[in-house]
Amino acid sequence: MALRLPFYLHSTIPMTPELKRAIIKTNPDYFSWTIKRQESYRVNIPEIDRFEIDKYLLKDLFRIDVANSEEVDDAWRELDEQQAARINLILLPIMGIGEDLFFLNEHLGKTQTILDFETLYDYDVDDFEYQESARAKDNTGYVRQPYCGSLYLSWVRLMIDGKFSYATLSMVAGYIYSQLEAFGSNLIDRLIPHKYVHGKNHGKPESNGYLMDFKINAGGLEPQLEELRERYYNYTAKSYQRLLQEFDDQTEAYVHILDESKENEPHHHFLFSNKKALKEIRFRSFMRDCRALSRTDRSGLLECLEKEKKCLSDYINSQYRDIKKNFDSKIIKFRKKRKIIVKKDSGLDQWFD
Repeated sequence: MALRLPFYLHSTIPMTPELKRAIIKTNPDYFSWTIKRQESYRVNIPEIDRFEIDKYLLKDLFRIDVANSEEVDDAWRELDEQQAARINLILLPIMGIGEDLFFLNEHLGKTQTILDFETLYDYDVDDFEYQESARAKDNTGYVRQPYCGSLYLSWVRLMIDGKFSYATLSMVAGYIYSQLEAFGSNLIDRLIPHKYVHGKNHGKPESNGYLMDFKINAGGLEPQLEELRERYYNYTAKSYQRLLQEFDDQTEAYVHILDESKENEPHHHFLFSNKKALKEIRFRSFMRDCRALSRTDRSGLLECLEKEKKCLSDYINSQYRDIKKNFDSKIIKFRKKRKIIVKKDSGLDQWFD
């Protein structure tokens, strides 16, 4: 188990001159506070303070003037990858915690912050229970799943060896599932080529927004495609639960750290074997704890992924043959209709041009 340092031995937080100037302009008392009070402020910055800091940095770094939060959001969307990485790096000391300036870019609700959770396990099991309760509330027939770790493509920013990086957190089973999703979708697209086209109501004004109406064009094979995709979704959902249980049954706890960086976009994917691994990872010493459990040999991961891909490929191809031979496209399944409304000025307006 990794050595657990007391709070007061955590490393000091570096800041660029630009960020120091922004904080002094926004909240000059910050630098007279204790480390604990500074950290509490960082994880729950008042909206007006965050706006003022963003406003100052956008002006100082990129000569962009903004007058309100909406203009801040617009300015952020216009930044290129290199500019976004630069300002995210500069902002991290006023957002992240611990040795690595760890920032969990996930919604925690109005009453919780990352400081309410010491370990990744504490956060994940709390989120899992919340999600399971919501599913049970929405569906009276829902069968609750056992907790085996539930991290899946959670977004993070942090410092790794003194360098800024984006990151994603997943269970190993979740990572394999995400790869199977992409693999299966591509295979289905080859079997039944299709594309999304605008429906007749796409872009129709409604409730201070626009209706999003996309339909699938599969050259007349839309019912067959829908049936194949439904069988595929059911298969991968069951595979995901099976993999979660299989990895949770393992006695060893380990972490794979995948460097998925691209030009101008540093990125790492952290894969956790099971809930035993999550219990060993503290937010305030994230990298140190991950490296203590790091497994550099990924042959087992790759073998498992290839095996699951082979099984999925065999399943999709067999179901495709069965649908071609036996499926009656005249039978229409009843489904609940849903409306998707995109609010005006959401940044997605280009979808309706």
